[in-house]
Amino acid sequence: MTDRDHEASAFRRLFEAEEAAGLAVLDTEGRIRLANPALAEFCGAAPAAGLHGSALFVEDSRAAVAGAIAAALAGPPAPPVVAARIANAALPPDASFEVACRPLRGEPGALMRVVDVTARRRMQAQMEEGARLQSIGQLAGGVAHDFNNLLAAISGAAEAALARGPEAETAEDLRQILDSAGRGARLLRQLLAFASRQALAPRVVALGSAVEAMAPLLTRLLGARHALVLELDLPGPRARVDPSQLDQALLNLVVNARDAMPEGGTIRIGLAAIDLAAEEVAQGAVIPPGPWAVLSVADQGGGIPPALLPRIFEPFFTTRRGQGGTGLGLSTVLGILRQSGGHVSVSSEPGRGTVFRLWFPRSEAAVQAEAPPAVAPAGAVARRVLLVEDEAPLRMLTRRALVGAGHEVQAAEDAEAALAAVDDGFVPEVLVTDVTMPGEMDGLALAETLRLRLPGLSVVLVSGYAAAAVGEGLAGKGVRFLEKPFRMAELAAAVAAA
Repeated sequence: MTDRDHEASAFRRLFEAEEAAGLAVLDTEGRIRLANPALAEFCGAAPAAGLHGSALFVEDSRAAVAGAIAAALAGPPAPPVVAARIANAALPPDASFEVACRPLRGEPGALMRVVDVTARRRMQAQMEEGARLQSIGQLAGGVAHDFNNLLAAISGAAEAALARGPEAETAEDLRQILDSAGRGARLLRQLLAFASRQALAPRVVALGSAVEAMAPLLTRLLGARHALVLELDLPGPRARVDPSQLDQALLNLVVNARDAMPEGGTIRIGLAAIDLAAEEVAQGAVIPPGPWAVLSVADQGGGIPPALLPRIFEPFFTTRRGQGGTGLGLSTVLGILRQSGGHVSVSSEPGRGTVFRLWFPRSEAAVQAEAPPAVAPAGAVARRVLLVEDEAPLRMLTRRALVGAGHEVQAAEDAEAALAAVDDGFVPEVLVTDVTMPGEMDGLALAETLRLRLPGLSVVLVSGYAAAAVGEGLAGKGVRFLEKPFRMAELAAAVAAA
């Protein structure tokens, strides 16, 4: 055997043993002479000899691959790496490959190298999505805090004016102001939901029972032209989620399904326990293997056009702007699932309907009963209240409401002023404080500091948005939380029940 034969044999062994990349030896026309097993695995079958190397790829990628092959056959330098997709229907829809070609050494032809970069692209996409979501979350948080303070002041002033018994026409205007402030607050809550920056109260629930309890409301919402069919195992698989957020997500999806069928139709809600053996690609994320509880909402509408599918979870993107759509419904669903540790996937075919699937991490823990609501003690109980609020108009309105409810109130604009009031001899029974405030100490830190000095102190936290109150930040701290804008009657009740 000659030295050249030894080199050819060694090359063949290395060529066949390569597992990280698909390899093909091309002739001077770019046709395949030899392909290794890794390339055959990518393609789903061994590529036929004599087939042009670019024919292994989908039509949109062929021109770029053919150009890289031609450049390699023309000689050094090697052409740049090109991105391409292999024409194999069994591959996941986001499968990505990089193709590099270089001239063969010592003989005419080229070597084509194909590398699967799907995992890398997925990781990059998730990092980019995470960074985008974090930026939106920071923006949403700042907007929510400031706007909710404004809305709280507006609704508080309207409440105070309404309580003075104005004439009928003025009272109607004031009620309209309160209604508009409430609608503004709901929009801000949806934006915070998309950014996964809500205060949650999660507990383990049986999803089948939760959906069944929601069914009467959904049926009334749909009306006579739409039928609701539940395909549930009761009580069903369990998941740890905030029940109110689960209801919100389900409500949004059912409303979307109804709107997708203006002439009427059937909406099916299903539930299944799925043990995912391999990761599954979903919109903007990858669902890892493991035990999942999957809630599905399916309609019989016209489906979502493929060109719009990547955008449906973007905040404020809607195809129903003229019909009152805000573009926050699906964004809210996605944010709720992300904050609950889950995912959302969607499959749609034009003319054949759409299926949304909510993936919740399955729990084996026992179902947790809902905590009973706090009940104010019988009879009016006057309490000493330390009120801490940095927004002067809201501080004045809140103080007036609490004094009107019979409480003794000491108001302060920040944590430092509150501590000074206690140092001067005011001993509060209840602390009502905003969470986010100027200065070095926020509301939570103030509550913890005062509780060291006054162990029996009750705490009511109020906020339009606060990072410390996001998720389960308040769990186990023994405090009440009111979200701005709240009604003054709600605050008075919280203080009375503290």
